[in-house]
Amino acid sequence: MRINAGSAKGRLLKSPRAGSKVRPTGDKVKSAFFNIIGTKITTGSFLDLFAGTGSIGIEALSRGCKKCVFVDKDKNALRLVRENLCLVGFTEQACLLGCDALRALQILKKKDLTFNVIYLDPPYDYSRIGDVLETIYNYRLLNADGYVGVERRSSDQCAWLAGAPFTLNKQKKYGNTQLILLSS
Repeated sequence: MRINAGSAKGRLLKSPRAGSKVRPTGDKVKSAFFNIIGTKITTGSFLDLFAGTGSIGIEALSRGCKKCVFVDKDKNALRLVRENLCLVGFTEQACLLGCDALRALQILKKKDLTFNVIYLDPPYDYSRIGDVLETIYNYRLLNADGYVGVERRSSDQCAWLAGAPFTLNKQKKYGNTQLILLSS
């Protein structure tokens, strides 16, 4: 894994250990996502839910994002995010939360934080995406002109999209992964 653009372009990140449940976002999907959202990340903060290795949030920081919150309930994943942040020198712009996504959203609401971009890359068998999106919407965690990116298996039907409180902007498949872009 490497950073594709920005101040840390070309820097290598640590990958998860063999047998880990963490599934890093592929370079093609990561590049596509950041090409779609463009400069939206340079004007505010970024939320990396289900952070895994932290590569998405670290890419946002490399591209000029001011602050990124990384959320993962897996202790080994958070350790990997910390190590990767240290590798690229972005620890000052980062905040890590070691809890599940819905609990993290409660914490962020209490702190009165909002985000320009929120990225969700849960395990493929995670069934509460609709709940997470509804909570983001109800807590007003996404800025008015913000984006939510969701990464899923390409074969997923994404039934939760029908009830999503956000507007579907784009849904594109990249091999065995699909990228869904929502806006407020």
